[in-house]
Amino acid sequence: MFMNIQKCRIFVISWCMNESIISFLITLGTGLLGIWKAVPVGFTLGIHPLAVYLATAAGAVLAVLIIYFFDEGIRKYILGNRVNKREKRLNRGKKILEKYGAPGLGFFGCLLMGPNMTLVVGLLIVTSRKVLLLWTIIGILVWTAVLVALAATGINLARDLSN
Repeated sequence: MFMNIQKCRIFVISWCMNESIISFLITLGTGLLGIWKAVPVGFTLGIHPLAVYLATAAGAVLAVLIIYFFDEGIRKYILGNRVNKREKRLNRGKKILEKYGAPGLGFFGCLLMGPNMTLVVGLLIVTSRKVLLLWTIIGILVWTAVLVALAATGINLARDLSN
């Protein structure tokens, strides 16, 4: 067990020396906007896929927690300013909720609508807020891993085919 912690520590230290912290922070900041935006940014900046995953997931989880704790202000803003696009997303969220419940909305909504919009829509229509938050975070972690794995595979395949 101690050896695994030591290897992880060595990886983190060597990564910090080799990779740009600014690129990591840019990816983290983009993760605040959503996982679909941050994964391509991280790979474009040339950082390691694990760092892309960590930055994207951390940024998305941070954004979801901010939305969760400022729920009342966001609810008043959205209900006071109804826009056609928001109503479409709200209806999409209701359909997912009716079919799969709060866990399904939190998990699949991250892929279909993005984690931020999933939580905003979910907080408007779900009664169990903590369950929605938990499943949204699980969805962020799973779908970010899937997107990073697909992007890394695609980049490696493109490199192999170009050589």
